[in-house]
Amino acid sequence: MLGPQPGAEGQYRMLISDYLKKRDNMTLVIDKAQKDLVSLIIASYMNDPSDAVNVSVQFAKIPSGPNHFRRKQLTVSVRI
Repeated sequence: MLGPQPGAEGQYRMLISDYLKKRDNMTLVIDKAQKDLVSLIIASYMNDPSDAVNVSVQFAKIPSGPNHFRRKQLTVSVRI
């Protein structure tokens, strides 16, 4: 799916479902004017869907320079 990012004018999101495993997904948010990646969100799992792995990365641009990770978060829920 490709479309506008809700609440963020000039940004578009691309949702890729079943990226590596059934029912996982990856979302890329891109700023159209800057042609830069704004965020990356991955929702997947280890061996079972109840063993969730979520990754969220926010990007920022260094003045007159490249994009870099501004904030990263990894959440893992493993059933024991």
